[in-house]
Amino acid sequence: MNSLGIITLNLNSENEYFTEIAMRSLRYGIECCRFKPSDIHPVTHIVTGEKYSHETGKWIACEFPVPPILYDRCFYGEDSASKTSKAIVQWLKQRKDIIFLGYGLPDKWTLHQALADSPLKAYLIHTKKAETPDQVLELLEKKKHLLLKPAFGSGGMGTVQLGTDSGNLTIRVETQQGILSSVLIGKQDALNWIHKLLLKRDYLIQPFLDLTDDHQRPFDIRILLQKNGSGSWAERGKGIRAGRQGGILSNLRTGGEIFPVTHWLDGLTLEERAYILDELSDIVSRLPVILEEKFPPLFEIGVDIGISKDHAIWILDVNSKPGRKVMLKTGQEMKEQLYSAPLEYGQMLLMNVEKGRYSREKTLPD
Repeated sequence: MNSLGIITLNLNSENEYFTEIAMRSLRYGIECCRFKPSDIHPVTHIVTGEKYSHETGKWIACEFPVPPILYDRCFYGEDSASKTSKAIVQWLKQRKDIIFLGYGLPDKWTLHQALADSPLKAYLIHTKKAETPDQVLELLEKKKHLLLKPAFGSGGMGTVQLGTDSGNLTIRVETQQGILSSVLIGKQDALNWIHKLLLKRDYLIQPFLDLTDDHQRPFDIRILLQKNGSGSWAERGKGIRAGRQGGILSNLRTGGEIFPVTHWLDGLTLEERAYILDELSDIVSRLPVILEEKFPPLFEIGVDIGISKDHAIWILDVNSKPGRKVMLKTGQEMKEQLYSAPLEYGQMLLMNVEKGRYSREKTLPD
């Protein structure tokens, strides 16, 4: 029996999702296992991980070879363990005897450059790479409000809102506990603070846009796209994520809420609704094709769309390791498809390998 391996940095993370997948695996002739990158023996390449037992309904510790199909659900931090795990996953992606459901996307700057050279460039917020404190302050003086977004990572963590008021620098950061804000008096203090920030990680600079709903909550539309059992892209669903009032992020980690997209659309005129749905459909149909023309194969992407008060539409983020909370809350009827999708697509990849039809050309992202 063929096996599907789920790679994670923590065997207890996404446990419900992994178990739901494993419970359905037998109907596809696949057994499911899960492991951490560090669970692979450096010499024998044997994995010490867990397999799902259909007899007991539990994950059982055991040893096994690296499975031929892998599903990467690793979310990396800045710690040394994350860096080591990332290097191991990159090594696995180079192996000719292993296929990943999806090979992931590069950093946000590389992704932005790729989309800026595509028919979707009109949907992109003007973005620059943060290089020096002077550059950031110069742009801030022109725009009055900026967002600094980490070039790596997901979930909006590390995003900083900057403003200028009478020559002083205002700083706002959103956490799970609330909004942290401070004011720095004078240019030199501002330069020193930005210098320390840029030393920690790479940042992108964007103008701060008012993408809020009628309750002054930041909101976006999350759309989940996945490949089906024939390898074609399908939209699994969409929903609204709304952050806290006066906040910066619509992210669920900072206390955001989920609503069906119809709740927001119902407040629009028929013409406005038709226009927005048509634009979203255009983005959804073009985006996966563009990404796979420029990067290695993908299995799923979460697309975050911001909409301003004048109905300008912006692609805020594209994530190759999306969550499922929005879809499960707004469309319970999609539950079976969401849990079966990795197995359906994995089964198709295995069949293509047997027929000699699989290709994963183009440079793998770092």
